[in-house]
Amino acid sequence: MTDDPLLAEGLTQEAARDVGTVAKGGAIQIVGQMSERGLGFLFHAATLQLLGPGGFGLLRQVEQLLTIAGQLGLTGFNYAVMRFITLARAAKQPGGVRGAAQVGMAGALIGSAIVVIGLLTGTDLVSERFADPGDVAAFSRLLWIGAAYVPLFGILQVLRYSTQAYRTMVPSVVAGSIVKPVTRTVIGVGLVLAGFSVAGAVVSLVISAAIGTVVAGWFFLRMITAEERAATPKRAVGPMIRFALPQGGSSLFGIQSLGLGILLLGALNTDAEVAFFAVGLGLQGPGNIFLGGIVNIWAPVVSDLHARGDIARLDSLYKTINRWVATFSFPVFAAMIIEADLFIRTFFPKAFPGAVAVAIILAAGNLFYVGTGPTGYVISMTGRPGVNFANSVVGVVLYLILGIIFVPKYGAIGMAIVDSSVTVVINSARVVQAKVLVGVQPFGRSYIKPVAATLAGSAVTFAFSFFADEKWPLEVTGIALGGIVFVLVLRVMGIDPEEQHVWQRIKERAFKPKRRG
Repeated sequence: MTDDPLLAEGLTQEAARDVGTVAKGGAIQIVGQMSERGLGFLFHAATLQLLGPGGFGLLRQVEQLLTIAGQLGLTGFNYAVMRFITLARAAKQPGGVRGAAQVGMAGALIGSAIVVIGLLTGTDLVSERFADPGDVAAFSRLLWIGAAYVPLFGILQVLRYSTQAYRTMVPSVVAGSIVKPVTRTVIGVGLVLAGFSVAGAVVSLVISAAIGTVVAGWFFLRMITAEERAATPKRAVGPMIRFALPQGGSSLFGIQSLGLGILLLGALNTDAEVAFFAVGLGLQGPGNIFLGGIVNIWAPVVSDLHARGDIARLDSLYKTINRWVATFSFPVFAAMIIEADLFIRTFFPKAFPGAVAVAIILAAGNLFYVGTGPTGYVISMTGRPGVNFANSVVGVVLYLILGIIFVPKYGAIGMAIVDSSVTVVINSARVVQAKVLVGVQPFGRSYIKPVAATLAGSAVTFAFSFFADEKWPLEVTGIALGGIVFVLVLRVMGIDPEEQHVWQRIKERAFKPKRRG
């Protein structure tokens, strides 16, 4: 018997345990995402004001190139180390844990070294392609300054994902989502204010990665058990490489992570258009927090359930997670679509009105992105990273072709249309693939609840916007009223057993009497 009456209402003990694991890990990661994206948002808002659209566009291009170089050097070994440590721990093979960590670290270091050599030898070629006329030398110097970020990023990610294999998100969040962005914001803004301009902002990126790496390493050394530390390493080099390379390619060529729109605009249009697109992207952060907060704890759970052959539990949990993501994300993107001008006037005044249409179009695409849930992880973490890689390659090819056609004439707005269109196509394909290959899909009957609530709340906010007339107190009031209607509709349609179970666990923890020692 169980003392939790909700288990008898529709949840088995196993389902409740899965829901609890994902809810706890997701909540921790969401806090980290809020920290990381919020600080990044503030950092970019500050640097746009201090550097102007041209300088900010230059910074974003350099950041994006270094991010891509970091992902390329990492070559997917962060995902490989998480999957293989998870499998080794499930099989009670401590040597496999130690061996996976060693292979992951070595793979990331070797890949990063190759990328750094290529980046430094080809700096002038890259700069001539992306820099505005007259800025080529400065662009090259910034890439040299930031090159150390590539190996530091690789080591940091391997260490973070190694800790996630222990089915906890705290160490990863602290190192990568709190320590790193806090350091970057404080040091970066300070250096820009001190007169170091874009170079100071790039230096802060390197320093923050170094400090985050030290913190992540400290956590991992504390987490690994004495048995795992003393075991003879069992290095699955071949299997890890075969998993890492296609998964690394999938991550590298992911439309959301690659930032290809910034690079295309830099190559085919002006730094100012880059700035408008970057502002539009930055405003998508709050709506993407919830999907980003779930996926890292979701990935090892997928590996575990699939390895056990429990597809029914995987399918049920998949639907629950997708409903959660839609519930928290849909109203945010709806508000962005209706009141994008409010957010841009408030946080990025130098990008108004150029970024308004960009933010609206990107938000429409992101509704579909979050609405299909963490489908890519279902495909990869069940042992099919090659399928995800193929999806990503197709996405990048479409992105490049359409971008080359539309960006020279339509600038940031054209790029936003391309971004959203490719997002819809690729995520639709992934949903079908997950159903065919794994036997799961993300849409349950209760998915209609966040959809209906979002439509009702959006109708109220949209109607109120006609009376607001760009007066921010009235615009904020309209958004608040829409939010109230959203919550009321959800309440009327009923709460599912999974949410009831999570809420009961929260109440038990919050009101549990403390022991007196």
